[in-house]
Amino acid sequence: MQPRHALTARLAELQSWRYGVTTQIARIADYTRSHGYSDADTEAIFDQLTDKANTARVKIIFVAEAGRGKSELINALFFSDLGRRLLPSGAAQATRCITEVRFDRDESPHLRVLPIESREAPRRFADLYADRSEWQTIPFATDDPESIRAAFSLLAQTRRATVAESVAWGLRGNSLSKPKSDGNGTEVPKWRYAVVNFPHPILDAGLVVVDTPGISVLTAEPEFSREHIPAADAVIVVLDAAEGITKSDLAIWRETLGRSRNFRERKKNELNQARIIVVNKIDRLTSQGQVHTKEADRLWRVEIDNRIREVADLMGTESDSVVPVSTALALQGLFTKEQEVLLRSRLIHLERTLADQLPADREVALGTEILNTLSSLLESVQASLDQARFDLLTGLNDLGQVRKKNQAITQALSRQTDNKRASLDAALDELRTIKAIHSKLSNELAELTSPTTAKQDIADTAMKITASLRPGDLHDVLSNYFALCHQRIHAINKKLDEIRTLFGNLGEHHFRKIGIGNFELHPFGTNRFRLEIDKVEEVTANELPKGGNTLEHNASAVAEQFEALIAGRIVHLFEIAHRESAAWMRGVLSAIELPLNALNKRLDERATRVAAIRSAELDLAEKIAEIQAAMDVIKTKHAELSMLRDGLERFAGKRRKRD
Repeated sequence: MQPRHALTARLAELQSWRYGVTTQIARIADYTRSHGYSDADTEAIFDQLTDKANTARVKIIFVAEAGRGKSELINALFFSDLGRRLLPSGAAQATRCITEVRFDRDESPHLRVLPIESREAPRRFADLYADRSEWQTIPFATDDPESIRAAFSLLAQTRRATVAESVAWGLRGNSLSKPKSDGNGTEVPKWRYAVVNFPHPILDAGLVVVDTPGISVLTAEPEFSREHIPAADAVIVVLDAAEGITKSDLAIWRETLGRSRNFRERKKNELNQARIIVVNKIDRLTSQGQVHTKEADRLWRVEIDNRIREVADLMGTESDSVVPVSTALALQGLFTKEQEVLLRSRLIHLERTLADQLPADREVALGTEILNTLSSLLESVQASLDQARFDLLTGLNDLGQVRKKNQAITQALSRQTDNKRASLDAALDELRTIKAIHSKLSNELAELTSPTTAKQDIADTAMKITASLRPGDLHDVLSNYFALCHQRIHAINKKLDEIRTLFGNLGEHHFRKIGIGNFELHPFGTNRFRLEIDKVEEVTANELPKGGNTLEHNASAVAEQFEALIAGRIVHLFEIAHRESAAWMRGVLSAIELPLNALNKRLDERATRVAAIRSAELDLAEKIAEIQAAMDVIKTKHAELSMLRDGLERFAGKRRKRD
């Protein structure tokens, strides 16, 4: 029995979700294209949503000091079915750079490495990651173990660096930099980051595994620590059962992952990431050569339980997040298929714990975004179909009246068409002025929701925190910042009210004047943004030092902690507001423009029908049959649209409903 049923089920669920969502997006795109409801904007939306769904992954990051057995643990957890180790391990083959293992079907198997010299470039790591020109690519053959070994051997490579280079790369005094025995320079890793594209079912299902070579690389890569680790679905910290908890282990947990003195309290509020402590090498807790008697096994289990409690107490976490494992026994049992050895390794417990604690929040958020975006599009198509059906019913009624009194109906239709045409022409002339007003208000709303302004507010507040000296300054700075955030939301609400009032009056005026029914604007609420700001403010109040204790903390460290806690969530909030308000504004104009254009088209069609009635005898029975056939087509389109909406809600909203 392979110890990964639960995790495989979790990834299979992600893969099924990803396939289902992208399939529904493709079906909706085909429907809009085939029935003439698609344009450049909708095509861009389909492409963007498909890319987002396809890139949904489960990322698991392993962190620990060197020699804790991270690579072996990764091999045992995910790649034992290969019958050999995928990642190299051991002191001589120890990975010296952050290594990301994933699989993209669009690319051939390869190893990509980013040279250590890239640290000289004043560029964010995220930009370097996306720039393929900065990387070196080494292809390998998946059916040739020697080819894989040769490629993976690069992960352990080092190079000689001068003192000046070490300083320029930020490695001077870092444990990644070791003095050469000849006193000439230092030895540093040759590569800064590595990406392995390896075809494996669990990777193809959406798993991304990141192996880090120790705490030194986390301090050398602060951007990775600040952004990649908090964004991961799971972080696994590996300890050595024989050595116990070292200072470096505590540093990894508290400084890189802790973000709080009390993990139990933090865990109540941070449900979007699994954090597990693995106590590895439990096989070394038994005396060498000891016979596995019942008493010996009992004492061994007691010792393991003691280590779990000790780790949980020192790390300030729950004992169910501490999992004892022996990767040596796990690999032995997996490779030799010895079930008893595999069970003794406790690898299955780790796999189940990981699968149980993996969050689903990211898929929920993405599914909600996709569902909301495409639901708005489908509602627009639904409105067009309803209007078309209404027009056909009107035409059918018209023909019935023609059957009774052809001449009278013809005159009535002509008069109605002429009157509506005059009103429509006036409305279309006014529409040009409305577009100018709409453009101005769109720019004003875009400026109010600008993420750039939100980033600047955060930067300004961080500077104020850094400059704060007196007790109470920090509290005032934070209060002012969140007041500013609420002021921005209030300003957005005020602008939305202005737009709703203005365009509501304009729409009602035109629709009443032309006689095409009631005008309605799609609602756009901002209460969720206020609630999110309140949540962030609550987290900040709990995580940052109290105002009276400001002088006890390094101001720069407090500012950095403020940015780490606040920046991503507040900026993401305004990014959502910016994107959704822009889409809403497009819908505001479309709500006026599309009915006018549709009416213009209908009037042209009606004028053609009136001319045909006047010019020749109309086979009423045939015309009625044509309209009924057209209504059958619309009925079919309605049914297809309903199926598309049901499919979209079933896949994009499935995880949300389950939660």
